[in-house]
Formats: sequence, C-alpha cells, structure tokens
Amino acid sequence: MARELGVRKLTAFKLESIGTYGNAIPLKNCVSLNTTNNYKEREYYSDCTTEHSSATLQNVDVEIEMSSAMGLKLLAELTGLEYSNGKMAGIVGAVVPQFALAYEVLMDDNTTRRRVLYNCNLRKEEQTNETESEGEVWNFVGKALPVEIEGEQYVDLWMSESEINAIVEPETKAKYVTEYGKFFTSVIMPGEPAVA
Repeated sequence: MARELGVRKLTAFKLESIGTYGNAIPLKNCVSLNTTNNYKEREYYSDCTTEHSSATLQNVDVEIEMSSAMGLKLLAELTGLEYSNGKMAGIVGAVVPQFALAYEVLMDDNTTRRRVLYNCNLRKEEQTNETESEGEVWNFVGKALPVEIEGEQYVDLWMSESEINAIVEPETKAKYVTEYGKFFTSVIMPGEPAVA
C-alpha cells in the first residue's frame, strides 16, 4: 500500500452561499499543510465502569505554511484585508471570508489522493522577518466548519486515484475518473457523480 509524501495544488473556491462556490483560486507555493479533526466526546458511567464512549466530528483545524512569495492581492482576498493597487490594509472588524479548500497529496507509488474542506476560513496571525533568512514562510490558521449538503453535515471529502482506477464497472469508473479530473476547477460534492 502506498504512503503519502507531500501536498500540492492547493486551491481555494470562495463560498458565495451555502453549496455555491466561485471560481478556482490556485494557491502556489504551499510549504506544508496540517489538519486536525476536532471531536466532541461523550462518555456515560454506571456500575463503576464506562457504559458508553463515543466521539462525533465537529470541525477541522487547518494550518498552512505558504511561501512569502505570495502576492498581497491574493493574501488580501484569502484573509479579508482591504486591497487596492499594491496597497493592503487591515480593518478592525473585517470578516474573514469562507472558502472551500482543495488540495492533492502525492503518494509514493506516483498516484494521488485529493481532499476538499467545504467551509474553511484562513487568517495570517503573525509576521516574522529576520536580517539573515533563507526565505520566510507565512503561517495561516483557520477552521473548516460543516456545511449541509442534501440534509447531511459534511466537513470534507477525500478521493483516491488508485481506488478509482480499481473500479471494475466501466460506466461507474468513467464517472469517477471524470469527477476526479474536475477536482481543481469545481468543488466536488459527496454522493454519486453526475453522468460522465
């Protein structure tokens, strides 16, 4: 079984309204991406033992390191800052925009997995500049919240190239291959893909 190597093709889609996303915004020069699933835990006790223990997914914390080569216009678009003609300014009370965030994970067998977080916000909380540096990176932090899609609360979706290629039925495989190919041009939703 193949192992994950690294992340690439980070792409944002601005959330315009629930279930409706804008055009793809490629985010070049991603250095690293870390996500942490947050669960609500429940435990019940009786007769001096644990009677029941469960956890339900609530949201996902997101941390991204990007090269500081990112332009100010893109930085402002992602984080809700004001931008005009090369000038970027922070406004107290400005709301951080929501995005779907898609990316690809390269596997060591040269296949890929792809993931989309449906309702994500990102903010750049700190700035570090040193006199001697090998190139600064910008740290973005945020949270991916659930969105309702066809009556269910979804926070993300994963797709696997190798598992799609293993589908035996030709029509089904063709639908999923087509959907996989559209991963960075539109936000892929859960469930059966549309006809190929």
